[in-house]
Amino acid sequence: QIMNQLGSIYTKHISGRRLSILNSWVKEKRLDQLEFARQKQIYCYFTAAAMIFSPESFDARMSWAKNTMLTVAIDDFFDNGGSREELVNFISLVEKWDRNHEKQFCSERVHILYSALYSTINEIGAKTSALQKRCVTDHIVETWLTLVKAMMKESEWARTNTVPTMDEYMANGYISFALEPTIFPTLFFVGQEVSVDAIGGPEYHNLNKLVGIIGRLINDMQSFEREGKEGKLNSVTLPIVHSRGSTSKEEAIREIQSIIDSSRAELLRLVLQNEGSVVPRACKDLFWKTSRTLHLFYMKNDGFTSPTEMVSAVNAVIYEPLKVGHKFSEVN
Repeated sequence: QIMNQLGSIYTKHISGRRLSILNSWVKEKRLDQLEFARQKQIYCYFTAAAMIFSPESFDARMSWAKNTMLTVAIDDFFDNGGSREELVNFISLVEKWDRNHEKQFCSERVHILYSALYSTINEIGAKTSALQKRCVTDHIVETWLTLVKAMMKESEWARTNTVPTMDEYMANGYISFALEPTIFPTLFFVGQEVSVDAIGGPEYHNLNKLVGIIGRLINDMQSFEREGKEGKLNSVTLPIVHSRGSTSKEEAIREIQSIIDSSRAELLRLVLQNEGSVVPRACKDLFWKTSRTLHLFYMKNDGFTSPTEMVSAVNAVIYEPLKVGHKFSEVN
């Protein structure tokens, strides 16, 4: 039912031609030359169009899709694509955010990644700043810096065989799931003024944290077996390790599901709250739609990473024409 609803909305406004724009951007930025990076353009644009489907929201969709592509490539870079020297070099470049960076790359992979990030974020920042009538680029860059530092912490944990506590893992994990650099710039495209108070206050922080927790945990539940074979720990395996096996896999999953359910209920409460709310409702809706899309991708398995039925479903939504009933055709 969800897929049918998304398909009907999507195919009225989005075509393969729009996806080709994203593919051209990937080639222009040379992201397709990174051998370690997953090429997920079709998924990235699908998630954008599933949530932001009005015809006039093209810039919002492209911002979402491009930022998602960048988070996928950079996540793969920190996960297994880059050396420690390259990761440190990349973070240093993001910290400086300097246009005069041509001689500061320790490798061609860093060059490609940082150049793509720098040019894309500055372009999106210029558009959002014009819409909001104030500079918001620095705020967008800050979300990326926070993300890459969180990714670096996970990389260091893996390199040194560190076993974090569950609290340490989650405090870092909801950030490293990499939703904020995608959601945050898109908020400025939803057609409303977003004040400094709105993006700097506890309401925004809680919305961002809750959707990050939901994403991190449902991803962990579907990927823990694969990641376990790769020697990685997550929110399913950590309780088992810390309890020295006295906590079963089933018990760990039940506890995580309980946290997901309570986080989703709290997220919905914040979205629907009117009294005392400073974040525009259209912005809050984006967090809720993100949560719903996450559940679509992870309800059976890791639908974003693994080849599954999601591939044919997404292809059908993007490429197959909308079938209009006979009676509807006669009326129109």
